[in-house]
Amino acid sequence: MYIINKDLLNPLEKNIYAILLKEIKQNNTLSIIDAASICSCSPSKISKFVQKLGFKSYKEYLVFISGKAFTVVSNENERLNKFLDNFNPDIVDDFAIHLQKFEKIILFGYGPSFISGQYFEYKLRNLLDIPIWAVAHETSINDLLSKNSLVIIFSITGQFKSFKDLYENIISKNSKAAFILEEGRIEFLEAYDYTITLSNYHQSPELLPHEKTRTTFFAFIEAVIKQLEVLSFNNTSKSRKK
Repeated sequence: MYIINKDLLNPLEKNIYAILLKEIKQNNTLSIIDAASICSCSPSKISKFVQKLGFKSYKEYLVFISGKAFTVVSNENERLNKFLDNFNPDIVDDFAIHLQKFEKIILFGYGPSFISGQYFEYKLRNLLDIPIWAVAHETSINDLLSKNSLVIIFSITGQFKSFKDLYENIISKNSKAAFILEEGRIEFLEAYDYTITLSNYHQSPELLPHEKTRTTFFAFIEAVIKQLEVLSFNNTSKSRKK
């Protein structure tokens, strides 16, 4: 499980981010020494950069960006067990805090991914005192968007349809988009500012996107809801002490 939030990066780090994405495409064994040379900085700066993105080391970052982290596990029970064994609660915590920064949340997905959005909407309505909607059409998002909205987009592969126009519209309204993908897509990391990749373990490529399960989405949603409940309880306790 990985989270890329480019809003955390300063201008120099964003430049390093863009350079390394392109370089690692060409050379998936790029050393940290060579990465530092290409970016005109020190290896320690590269180390701090990848840690700021949430990676333990440059090696882990390289494996993710190069796509080497991802494998196909066709047996669904085995795949889900591997997903749960490698579940990262820190990403859940970060996302739960991120949700509380906005005045409105819109949940979106094509086909079966929309069902995940509906479920998240149902859960969130009991925890956040802000407008929350799950919608199945991009036109509905346009009608609901306003300043400081968060659009959460669920997609298994990110390949069913382009999100470019939708993303540009969201940004033009002074709002943010968060992509929650099961399968990592480097092109998403290049184009978008906030992406969560849920699993290193992909479903069979023989399955069409609508045929793939959404189990990882629901597992992630439940973990986020649980963390929001913890945050709500802690905030209530602090208020009572005052």
